[in-house]
Amino acid sequence: MTDFVLSHADPYTMLSHMTLYGFAAIAEDAGLDDVRLSWTPGMNSRPVLSAPEASLEAIGEIVRRHAARHDDPDAWPSRQLRAGEQRALMSPRISVITTGDGWRDLQHRRHQVLDQLTDARAMLDLQLIAALGEPAYWSRNGKGDRLQDDGASRLEMQPRNQGSEFVGNRLRPLAAAVAARTAEEVADGLAGRRVRDEIAKDKPDSRTPTGFAAPSPTDNAVAWCALWGISQFPIAQRVNATATTTGHLGRATGGWFCVPVWTGRWRTARHRTVLASGQLARFAAAGLSPKAPGMPSESKPVDGEPARGWLAARGVTAVIRFPVQRFGSDSAPERRAMRGEPIKIDKPLVARR
Repeated sequence: MTDFVLSHADPYTMLSHMTLYGFAAIAEDAGLDDVRLSWTPGMNSRPVLSAPEASLEAIGEIVRRHAARHDDPDAWPSRQLRAGEQRALMSPRISVITTGDGWRDLQHRRHQVLDQLTDARAMLDLQLIAALGEPAYWSRNGKGDRLQDDGASRLEMQPRNQGSEFVGNRLRPLAAAVAARTAEEVADGLAGRRVRDEIAKDKPDSRTPTGFAAPSPTDNAVAWCALWGISQFPIAQRVNATATTTGHLGRATGGWFCVPVWTGRWRTARHRTVLASGQLARFAAAGLSPKAPGMPSESKPVDGEPARGWLAARGVTAVIRFPVQRFGSDSAPERRAMRGEPIKIDKPLVARR
């Protein structure tokens, strides 16, 4: 078994967790055998991907080829909402569609893409598209106005200023940047040996982390894997409310994200069962006052004790809770996961207001 350590990552930044999840999903989808996820022991824990053939060259080439495949003009990230414009067909949050014909055309074209991916057995692509969600044609407020964004994942945090959206303004440029590297350069970025933020030209206030970390230059291979990490968080659509996103607590534009830290080496399937478990959500919500910012007003205190034993039996040592804050304008807010709060499994829960 060879270990590939993301040495510049840490458990208190959401970007680190998402990078590990996406990295492992891409490696497994490429056919790398026996992929495992873990964290190094000790105070300065770091995420680790392990596999018998996880050499630097192999890992770098797998991620580079994955990006190159999605940089193709015929790939689904390249599909446009309409001919001659930047916006992407498969983004879950797009500008308002006002007509019935517009909605029918959008659905027809999205279904064509899904059918093609299904025929190609592109399972990770389908997993990501499903986890991102879709424009909600079914959701309306009391006035009858359509609430299109209700069908999107809370992890999709691309600001909407000037019509920007997730696939066209984030996935496409990252695919091109990572595809243009050598395998060694990709591996160097993931391992933290150097940071290259091609799409933001290494600007100090780079938004490349897309809400998973504070603005800063972020290696594009790291960001590419982190955005594919969303594929591990399924959503549940609801008729009269915002979609429920795995790993998210509280109201739609606020609340918290929560993820586990564990001992031992997990397969991606085992990891997904814990991420999507009610026990993880209940333990993370315990100690949060119903009056805490981002919590629904009708919520009640949660007893996390029954979940503690379930998580401990599976090797979970802590749950990291990331508060979500909004920045910028009300019309195009920027949401961001702030530095995480560790909740250790072997420590008593402390109530927060």
